[in-house]
Amino acid sequence: MAWVIDKGEWLKLYEEIKSALPLSFDKDQYATDILSTLLQRHPGRVRLEEVPSIGRPVVIFGCGRNLADDIRVYLDRYTDYPAIAADGSVKELLDHGILPLIVVTDLDGDPRSIQKAAREGSLIIVHAHGDNIDRVRGLVESIQGRLLGSTQVEPRPYVYNFGGFTDGDRAVFIARALGSGRVILAGFDFENPSACETDLVKKPWVKKLKLEVARRLLEYLSSKGMEIEFIH
Repeated sequence: MAWVIDKGEWLKLYEEIKSALPLSFDKDQYATDILSTLLQRHPGRVRLEEVPSIGRPVVIFGCGRNLADDIRVYLDRYTDYPAIAADGSVKELLDHGILPLIVVTDLDGDPRSIQKAAREGSLIIVHAHGDNIDRVRGLVESIQGRLLGSTQVEPRPYVYNFGGFTDGDRAVFIARALGSGRVILAGFDFENPSACETDLVKKPWVKKLKLEVARRLLEYLSSKGMEIEFIH
């Protein structure tokens, strides 16, 4: 089993998240077990050690209201840096001709865009948690491309605990695990949270709570030496 983040440190962070949001370890674990079973028979499954190191800065895209503007800045100034898409941003990136190196998703983004990115070569990192069990069951087998899994509880075969809670901050944990020491955030707006067009859960207060958790986790990564900045 593969803990990428230090297990003791993550369990403390997970308890903090549980104090802010109604999470169930058992449901998260159940979802993780299902994802692991599906990946073990998926022809595109990969192990983390098979994923090439990034070893340089990356731009991670969320789907805040500023996404379209930040994509224009990326195309103007940052195309030397690989793009990582957090879930709902993948559609907008593909529409602008940007194929993400990695898509980090709990599958509440546009499934056709995720499937298209997979077919064209993006690595899809699917996250399992207690609220997306039906989507894991319904969509994982339809993704034709390279896949590995992520979890916020105990890892299982092909499912890793990188750390992270939302797709956006988890993407930063993943970039760190793949050897990037600097990330540039695009399409992130912590002050004015908004749901992606494709989000299944659009309640602003839920989005705000999740972004507060994401902010806390990014602070944790900064304390570990990760350079995190906003695109400009």
